[in-house]
Amino acid sequence: MGLKRVLLVYNSEKPGAEEVARKGVEWCHAHGLRALLTPRREFSAAEVDLVVAVGGDGTLLRAAAIVYPREIPILGVHMGSLGFLACCGPQELERALELIAAGKAARERHLRLEITGQPETALNDVAILGTAEVRFTELSVWAEGEEVLVFPGDGVVVATPTGASAYALSCGGPLVHPRVEALIVAPVAPHRLDVRPLLLPLDQSVRIEVHYPAELWVDGDPVKELAAGERVEVRVAPASTVLLRLPGEEGYFTRLRRRLS
Repeated sequence: MGLKRVLLVYNSEKPGAEEVARKGVEWCHAHGLRALLTPRREFSAAEVDLVVAVGGDGTLLRAAAIVYPREIPILGVHMGSLGFLACCGPQELERALELIAAGKAARERHLRLEITGQPETALNDVAILGTAEVRFTELSVWAEGEEVLVFPGDGVVVATPTGASAYALSCGGPLVHPRVEALIVAPVAPHRLDVRPLLLPLDQSVRIEVHYPAELWVDGDPVKELAAGERVEVRVAPASTVLLRLPGEEGYFTRLRRRLS
């Protein structure tokens, strides 16, 4: 990739993240690249060739949301605990930048989800959950005009293959390799034993109607409250998130085993 301008985004709540990001800026300047530094919630990614997200998966998710719909490559640098979406630790940042500048990094395209009538998109998942007061709702789920699930419970998660190892997994959803083309629909604590997670084709939209008040969450952030009878439609977004992977990096299942111990 033609690397000229780099934006380094850091999580100011992670000890050492700003220092690591500043060292990345120094490396860029020493190698003739323009570099900008910013906290993760206060930035624009206009006119940059690479975004470096220093913190954890949350930092990368926020950066990817702000970058969208531009498919600017993102390098994830985890601080402390293993970041599943990140590809290197802080001590490996300079080597990673060298490999990227030399054109030796691989690009992984990860699909996103969009919600009809909402500006937010998701790399991991969209969740419909009961309100904080009761954490209970009842909902119906349709796919391609057909009702596929009706149940009371805590809610439902619609996840991408990338998000299959996040919230959806804790709800009993399957492990799904990121290159598998499917949407995961995972009920959250359903109050019926015959309700199970589903895998749906990418070309199907998922429509959810809540019969009790609920909340809409996107990649772990609350977005809006939903009134009884309100509907939410989720489908694959037109643009993707591009994550960078480095030569010799451990594979998906190795990362998964390390994360899940």
